[in-house]
Amino acid sequence: MNEVKKIAVGLDIGTTTVSAIVLDAEQKQVLQIYNVANDSKIESAIAGAFIQNPARISEIVTEILEDILANYSVTSIGVTGQMHGILLISPDGEALSPLYTWQDMQASLGEDSSCEQIQTITGYRVPAGYGLATLYHLIRTNQVPKEPYVAGTIMDFITMKLTGISRPVMHITNAASWGFFSTSQNNFDFDAVEKLGIPKDVLPLVTADKTVVGEYKNIPVAVGIGDNQAAFMGSVSDPNKTLLVNIGTGSQVSLLSDQFPEEESLLVEARPFDGNSLLYSGSCLCGGRSYALLEKFFHQFATKCGLEDKPYYDVMNCLAKEGLASGNIVNISTTFAGTRENPNLRGAITNIGEENFTPQSFAAGLLAGMAEELYELYQKMPHEGVTKLVASGNGVRKNPVLRQVIEEVFGMKLTIPDHTEEAAFGVAMFGAEAI
Repeated sequence: MNEVKKIAVGLDIGTTTVSAIVLDAEQKQVLQIYNVANDSKIESAIAGAFIQNPARISEIVTEILEDILANYSVTSIGVTGQMHGILLISPDGEALSPLYTWQDMQASLGEDSSCEQIQTITGYRVPAGYGLATLYHLIRTNQVPKEPYVAGTIMDFITMKLTGISRPVMHITNAASWGFFSTSQNNFDFDAVEKLGIPKDVLPLVTADKTVVGEYKNIPVAVGIGDNQAAFMGSVSDPNKTLLVNIGTGSQVSLLSDQFPEEESLLVEARPFDGNSLLYSGSCLCGGRSYALLEKFFHQFATKCGLEDKPYYDVMNCLAKEGLASGNIVNISTTFAGTRENPNLRGAITNIGEENFTPQSFAAGLLAGMAEELYELYQKMPHEGVTKLVASGNGVRKNPVLRQVIEEVFGMKLTIPDHTEEAAFGVAMFGAEAI
């Protein structure tokens, strides 16, 4: 008798792209990949707002799933996506607010910002863009609905829509990304949260397990997990010895450890991984966007000059390669969007002379700055025993010069996973294991 294949689907709801992988979970063989533009952004006149339309995201997910189900007999569905973000949901699973993404800075603005108030009232430092900082700001500025609501991540919302459950179930990997999370208790610090006037009953149920929350067309759907953890699961084969560098819209360095942090840090977080180990993660707010800013600069110049309207990344990579070979590049700090600890910090360019005031030098300097910002975060982690370097994300896959720079900065040979869409791969395996 032929054994029935375990066909696992992994959905990754990113800021700019919604991706999916169809996976033979037994053989770990990718059968099909989907990439669809996340065109859900909502333009807002509110200062610092970065919001998306959750109903549109749900439409994209449903369209992808329906195409998959028309071609495969699926046995499990896993969901991951952008961490930190928050939206408000009705008990029947409808969105009552936009999705406030990790890039939403409303809570940090003003002389008496919501982030400052949070630290004064609770002692916690919670950056803008983190779910509970955003929720406190929405309550404080009367932006919450009058009707009953519960809060969740975009992954929680999608699992609600798919399964019909009435209250979101949140995995610890996402709960920790909201702030006010107790790693030792694997749950929120409810006493601190309630000091802010956030009712306990608007928060989701939290689990540390590989839990099935319900079914979509008789297919088990696992609890949504954070994309940082999912990407680590999908990229790394030797987790206790490997550093993962991920470069996309933002960028991150991540490694696994059983050491609890000695002190709280906004630059390097110790995030729950599986209920036992911690995934140390340092995030750069600009990351791959740094290089995109330079491409935009060249694009605007070309447009004004009436030159061909096209992406300039290939040209920039050639320039960067020449710049590195020269051995004399400008030094660029790529904190163009600040840091978690200091949102008002901005980038800087130094070591500029007549001989290196060139596009080659600037292209190479940006790549080096991106890598060095990540290396500084790596140095703040418990990295003893790390001997392997794995890189993921389109920013690395599409840029051989960036790969060269990362190897030079970290002093380790870099490898890239055979499969793309590492977070979708990781959550597909998570969903398969959940059943």
